[in-house]
Amino acid sequence: MVTVKISTKGQIVLPKKIREDLDIKDDTYLVVERIGDNILIKKAEARFDEITKMFSEAVKKKGITKEELLQYLKENKNEDLH
Repeated sequence: MVTVKISTKGQIVLPKKIREDLDIKDDTYLVVERIGDNILIKKAEARFDEITKMFSEAVKKKGITKEELLQYLKENKNEDLH
């Protein structure tokens, strides 16, 4: 077990050995979840890639252009997704 310290910006540094063992690089997405009094940090890249691929395929299938998507996002950026 390794102890890490949170910076004044709320950041932590994952120990090098853990990053190497889990192949965590500077572009790796991580999921952070609170479980009771504990924090779980796990790799999310497989799920993120899967969601990105599904979204991309759906957009292409519906014939939505990049410009249309950007316009929609701009118009709805303050909408609640729930």
